[in-house]
Amino acid sequence: MFSVLQFSLEGGARLAVAIRRPLAAGATGRDPEKVRAHIARQASLGIKPPVHVPMLYPLMPTLVTNATDIGVIGTDSTPEIEVVLFHVNGVDYLTVGSDHTDRRIEAASALQGKNSCPKIVGTSAWRVSEVIDHWDALSLRSTCGETVLQEGNLAHNMAFDDLMAFVHSCDGDQAEGRMVFSGTVPTFATPPPGNAAINLSLHDPVTKRTIRHTYTVHVRLAFFQSGS
Repeated sequence: MFSVLQFSLEGGARLAVAIRRPLAAGATGRDPEKVRAHIARQASLGIKPPVHVPMLYPLMPTLVTNATDIGVIGTDSTPEIEVVLFHVNGVDYLTVGSDHTDRRIEAASALQGKNSCPKIVGTSAWRVSEVIDHWDALSLRSTCGETVLQEGNLAHNMAFDDLMAFVHSCDGDQAEGRMVFSGTVPTFATPPPGNAAINLSLHDPVTKRTIRHTYTVHVRLAFFQSGS
């Protein structure tokens, strides 16, 4: 079971990637105090704390997509912008993505919540080697209309080498076919319930490049006959 995604690289090259083992990393903040505060906020919303910090959740490969339209059930899901890492033919790549999650389901089970919605990734990617020397300066930003949903740089989260060491300790050294949603940045707002267009961006202030991806959430509700 796998999902094949297409990416554009610098210079116009194309890359086809067979994703067999997607993973979502959680509680990957670099500052332990902020991680504890985040877990406490989540607990106040009824979301159980992770059994381990950091945590790694397996995802269904068929959920991963770089579509521009997704469907979700009900109005309880929200985006979660992240850097997404994958490995092809000995090379590490990164793109922007969204660990879109149903928060109601997540309150009962983080694993099921993570697997309740499509997982969005961009259609362009960079080689990690091109940005590793200024990794912390890379920034993530998501918006819905004029509202900033999330924003922050990668200094908020585990450094690349530390994250990969953690992933390897959990999932082994076979990197081919693995894709990692690496953890999110501070949240300032959530989109309104219902259909919404979510704009994602990963910006490199050194090379002045930006990966952008927009996806529209289409809410599916049960049909019923009035008066029945």
